[in-house]
Amino acid sequence: MKPRNPRVEDFEARAKADPDALHSDPEFGRYLVVNPLADETQVLNRLGIYASACTKVDLFWQRTADEVSFVQVESRRYSIERKPGYYARNAPSGYLNIVAVVTEDLVTSDVVLRVLTELANRPIAIGSLGDMLRSID
Repeated sequence: MKPRNPRVEDFEARAKADPDALHSDPEFGRYLVVNPLADETQVLNRLGIYASACTKVDLFWQRTADEVSFVQVESRRYSIERKPGYYARNAPSGYLNIVAVVTEDLVTSDVVLRVLTELANRPIAIGSLGDMLRSID
């Protein structure tokens, strides 16, 4: 029997601890949102956060049964140093770290769905990535 990937085990533990944070779609897999999205009104109200603060969202993305990546979706208001596009690196933690810089001012669930759909259809040569973010456009 193949040993389980520790990142997959971590993803499963997070999903079990907060099932409301787990989202899935047959097109791109499952993901766990770490920060609230601009259109999650109930969550924002409970936390006392305004939608205007949702300029960056982190999530764990399980694309396949044995692959989990850490994805950061950054709005143009948040990411002033990078042009819109996709960037990736092999993080020291072992996760593939993907940064998506989007043209929107706020990060909503629609933005996250678009980003994950685009990433699911984009080959990423993990072996060619170093530990510094580089464009994968």
